[in-house]
Amino acid sequence: MKTSLSSERSKSLYHSFIMIFTLLSLTLTFSNYATASQRLVLEDYFRGATSARGVFESKIAGVRREFSVKLTGTWDPKTFTLRLREDFVYDDGEKDTKIWFFQKVAEDRYIGQRSDVLTPVNIGYQGDSLVFTYPVDVPLKDGSVALRFYDTLTQTGPRTVRNTATVMKYGITVGTVDLTFTK
Repeated sequence: MKTSLSSERSKSLYHSFIMIFTLLSLTLTFSNYATASQRLVLEDYFRGATSARGVFESKIAGVRREFSVKLTGTWDPKTFTLRLREDFVYDDGEKDTKIWFFQKVAEDRYIGQRSDVLTPVNIGYQGDSLVFTYPVDVPLKDGSVALRFYDTLTQTGPRTVRNTATVMKYGITVGTVDLTFTK
């Protein structure tokens, strides 16, 4: 009887151990997989040619504008500055060009400038994503309007980066941007 009870206990402990080990292995595997995203480094990813496809949407204004972008990035190692030219083509035929200058001021921080951005932009990391906010002077048919963009750039794969942005006026969301860059 003792042998049978001892054998049953051993089997039960063995099965419990196997179950715990399996669960721990799966947890560690999924945990490693979930945190395996790459940390985006602007001057590495955007150096050279990049293309993108995206959409601006404003439910308040009833606007949805899809667009594509061709980007050309050049890195100056002497000034630690990435010059990023963005050539936009909207699906309705409108074209626009923007040029960003991103200066790397620390390992985890950049300062960005663009002609229509009203102030220098502090850019930093939140986890593996770059986050930044900036006011933009947006031209309209009868003047212009200052809007604030809240951007997040996340490298989702070795060749892709996703940019999501919330566009606000007086603290109210007036639109969103969803853009995917591809190398």
